[in-house]
Amino acid sequence: MATTKVNRKHNQIAVIIVLFLSSFIAPFILLFPIQELLYRPNDYYLFETTFKAYIILMIALIGMAMVLLVNIIIVPKTKKGRNIQRAIVGTSWLLVLLFLFLCINHYQIMDEKGLHMNAFFSVQEDLTSWEEIIKAEQTNVQKDGVTKPDKLIFTLHDGSTIEQSLTAKLVKAKPFINLELSKNGVTIENVYQ
Repeated sequence: MATTKVNRKHNQIAVIIVLFLSSFIAPFILLFPIQELLYRPNDYYLFETTFKAYIILMIALIGMAMVLLVNIIIVPKTKKGRNIQRAIVGTSWLLVLLFLFLCINHYQIMDEKGLHMNAFFSVQEDLTSWEEIIKAEQTNVQKDGVTKPDKLIFTLHDGSTIEQSLTAKLVKAKPFINLELSKNGVTIENVYQ
């Protein structure tokens, strides 16, 4: 019995170390392929994971490690204490699993229909059609004497805006975005800051 408890603690410590160390690497390796398997359509201009999803997944994995660490450090003496600890650990695991699901469900797609975005606390995708966009701007920033593209800003009919950081994938999709916008008489204007 005592050796089983010691082995269980050793196993939990190993899992804690693996979770903690992998939390800095695993999101960048696993998140996009999982999202691609689940959500990527056949025809698209851009399919991308938001940076916030990587960070939140990293925090969720660290949270899993912390829950296990607290489980090892705090050893209740009574049966009631053990039951309370199990309830707290179980609830914490459910919360972390919810965050993992929300991270996997946080992405953006651009296709011929428009911009599909799934916000972090949402399970439903929001579609902004190309027809809703009345103005498009590319902000360019000057840094160290060099002007670099920074963001694409789409202004909608209702006055709201959607800002997209110009990532390598978005730069590759820009000709297709230009094509879709030009169908509605909108061109991307360069704005220098």
